Amino acid sequence: MLDKIQGGIFGLAIGDALGCSTEDMSVDEIIKEYGKVTDFVINVVTLMLEEAMDDTEMTFAVVKGIMANAKDPIQEIGKQFIYWIKTNPLVSSRRLEEVISNYNGDWFQAAERIHYEFDELSAGNGSLVRCLPIVLAYSDIKKIDELTVLQSKMTHFDDLAAEACVIYNRIAKRLLDNENLKTAIQTEIKNTRYESDYLDEPDCPPDGYVVHTMRWGLYWLLNCDTFEEVVVGATNMGGDSNTIAALAGGLKGIDVGFKQLPVKYKNNVPFYEKLLNYSDILYEIRDQDTKILRENVKNYLTQLQIETKKLDKFLSQNAIPSDVAELLESIRKNNSLIGIAINEEESNFERKYDIWLQTKLRYRRVMHLFDLNAFPGKIRNELESFDFMVNLLNLIFDGFEKKVPRETVKRINSSLIKY
Repeated sequence: MLDKIQGGIFGLAIGDALGCSTEDMSVDEIIKEYGKVTDFVINVVTLMLEEAMDDTEMTFAVVKGIMANAKDPIQEIGKQFIYWIKTNPLVSSRRLEEVISNYNGDWFQAAERIHYEFDELSAGNGSLVRCLPIVLAYSDIKKIDELTVLQSKMTHFDDLAAEACVIYNRIAKRLLDNENLKTAIQTEIKNTRYESDYLDEPDCPPDGYVVHTMRWGLYWLLNCDTFEEVVVGATNMGGDSNTIAALAGGLKGIDVGFKQLPVKYKNNVPFYEKLLNYSDILYEIRDQDTKILRENVKNYLTQLQIETKKLDKFLSQNAIPSDVAELLESIRKNNSLIGIAINEEESNFERKYDIWLQTKLRYRRVMHLFDLNAFPGKIRNELESFDFMVNLLNLIFDGFEKKVPRETVKRINSSLIKY
């Protein structure tokens, strides 16, 4: 399941990143400018690629809302929308900005008001491209349908937007349950406006109207065999290419799994660390009450320290325990769960997040050394640094961070590299 969740989150971001370079361009303009886009390109003008990936940022907002309160995430998702808009992103959703400007405690009322102010035009694709985290965080189809509709209606009053979101997440649910991609699609689009064999290109432009976006996404998914063919195909059609590539990439990513995504994409996609971390967290909080999980953060930290010492003891004897895989998985799980207790509204959020991120990086270094069958002494050195970062994180949660010399932290951090 973790591999599929990672595949979905990374697949969406990869599609968004690829499509950013051709958004709002025609096929002829793309050919003239690039020939054919098959890899990440810095966005036009002076934008860094990360700054153009608003679809991925909105997906993160939904993830963080679920992390805050999985039982009833809608208001928390709304807080994340507002928080993101307040960062003044260079690329953002006009629809979202309009709804937020009219928000007065009721998201659905604000969305309805904007719907009628804009001549009943609110069937854009913004809620569609951000809805994937819901199906990754829940397994009950009724809960998935309910939250999928609600998160859409927060900003897009038109039923067409919610309808597309529900179909999309139902397809994703089938993929998570190991169904065949094409069978899953055809099952969910039967007797809907999207029913078609998709042998020919859709007779509509690849624009931001949710019906058109959905049809083009389905076309690429049903006519391409590999992940790369799906996202590259969508990217080179232009129009709302980043959104179409993102939503198609999300489903195809679940289908093939993270391990089968092209290395050139998954290792170089913007937000690499965030994508890994949010994937891990979604896996761990799936069907859980995150409020209760947040209250147990000290238990996760304590368990991490115990497990780290247990592993170090074995390594000091030049012995690798038979259950090392189980032990390492438990360390990964507890480390991931700590992330849900890091609140952006806290004054020391950046410091907490930075140290937690470094514990994640240290863990991956330990795993990398195990994969290489490295000498136990070398693994111990890395494990010592991991243990130091966990202890520091523990002090930060207790409010005693100042007891740790900054020079010591800098020395530990200076050796960090990404695997």
